[in-house]
Amino acid sequence: MIQPAFEQTNYWNFVESAKAIGAKATAPPLGLMTVAALLPEDWEIRLADLNVQPINEGDWQWADVICTGGMLPQQPGILELIERSKADGKFVAVGGPDPTSQPQIYSDADAVVMGEGELTIPMWLDAWREGNPKGVFESKLKPDVTTTPTPRFDLIDFNDYLHVGVQSSRGCPYNCEFCDIIELFGRRPRVKKPEQFLAELQSLYDLGYRGWVDFTDDNFIGNRKLIKPLLVALKQWNEDHNYPFVFSTEASVNLADDEELLQLMQDVQFRYVFLGIESPDEETLIHTQKRINTVHPLIERVRKIYSYGISVAAGLIIGFDTDKPGTDGPMIKFIQESGISLSMVGLLSALPNTQLTRRLTKERRLIDADHNWISDAKATYELRSTESKDQTISGLNFVTTRDRVEIYKELRNIIEAVYSPEAFMGRVMDTTGRMNIQNKHVPNGWEFRRMFKGFRTIAWRLLADRRTRWLYSKNFVRAAMMGPTKFEYAHTIMGSFLHFDLQTRRILESLDLSIDFAENQATYPRSVADMPPADADSFTKIELPMVSAQASDC
Repeated sequence: MIQPAFEQTNYWNFVESAKAIGAKATAPPLGLMTVAALLPEDWEIRLADLNVQPINEGDWQWADVICTGGMLPQQPGILELIERSKADGKFVAVGGPDPTSQPQIYSDADAVVMGEGELTIPMWLDAWREGNPKGVFESKLKPDVTTTPTPRFDLIDFNDYLHVGVQSSRGCPYNCEFCDIIELFGRRPRVKKPEQFLAELQSLYDLGYRGWVDFTDDNFIGNRKLIKPLLVALKQWNEDHNYPFVFSTEASVNLADDEELLQLMQDVQFRYVFLGIESPDEETLIHTQKRINTVHPLIERVRKIYSYGISVAAGLIIGFDTDKPGTDGPMIKFIQESGISLSMVGLLSALPNTQLTRRLTKERRLIDADHNWISDAKATYELRSTESKDQTISGLNFVTTRDRVEIYKELRNIIEAVYSPEAFMGRVMDTTGRMNIQNKHVPNGWEFRRMFKGFRTIAWRLLADRRTRWLYSKNFVRAAMMGPTKFEYAHTIMGSFLHFDLQTRRILESLDLSIDFAENQATYPRSVADMPPADADSFTKIELPMVSAQASDC
């Protein structure tokens, strides 16, 4: 089983943070470990993560079957593994989000196992037993996740990773136009049974792991009725095991509106939550079917979450049809006032099989990976990924309503502003002051050694950098005066500047190239206004009514 590499020049891939504690990658391949648990017990399985180290040639020669797959950024690596497998005469099976969304791209694989493995892996194995293991295996149904086995955590080395992932649910009840989660996993969140989920944590505990565990759910609070009993059970398990873990997850912004849920999350030691905020502009949120983000002021909701000792990371997007000129100003202001240190800002991308892509296809606005404008409203669209393309800036794969150069320049302004040392370190201390952390987790020896190495690395590198030396020293003293728990939080978040600073410099360079290409080389229209009259009319007829038509959806 092989996990293809992720592009490292990416705000989402915290490689620098992993290196600070002596790890090599952010998180292990939970999908492959779950697949391993679904395969026959008498199969001998070895797992290679190319984000950690190259393939061991002995393992490659030993293997009869190669299983790989993953997400869009891993597409080039998956295709390389297919090519190598075929050249060496090995059977290769692929699966995961991108092969499920775009199976035609992976047609050279012997088997494409689509969708969720609880249903389709047994289909593939049955075909194998019948002597016909090749082909495409797909089910339109969504599996009952209460049948999902405990992932094979024994296949990895915990020393290699910043944190470990688990999953308690799949699916999201909302209907965001640009999101492919609802296309892949549906809008009815399915939740594991408390005892089933606790068995996964027990497996991690028994294998000796301690520290950061990430709930990789699409929306952790998508089904609050079932997730609350799970948290109640986790609270008791934590007490019985002396709080061995701290947790993070991804949720919708309405987490801030449920104080019972926030209290449970604080009780079980949730420390971080990622929120899909997308934009501070209400019209844009309504247009993209993200009305849930407009119910209460966003900054108030973020600060409510802080009051329960949970730090907020956020995803924000620029490039929506309703973005106004000067979008950079309000977004910079929102990020700074909210104190969200870990703000991932990127360009809107039309992903395969989403409502957004279907609409843009009708409007003849899509642009392919070779920078060709797809003017045929009935064309089949594929989203290709390249190793050299950072996922933060690889969006705008469509003709934008505004001049795309203007959008690139606004993103450049946002990134340059919010990731300046002064702005970043200011947000760290603003949030630290608001956090109400109730720490019950005590690191064991293994975790403490990792933490100490991280502390030493962060201190040395931030003090060695003239841009951060004084800011770090000032924050160090201020955080120390707030007590050990807040000091640990502030120091950890300050350390993430090592990651964001490196990526910011790379992304600014890439944006400059994108601006130059759009201004001097691109053959597609720079905005809808530059489309030929027939196409511009088509856009007007389709696009304008959809703002009000979609507004009531969620």
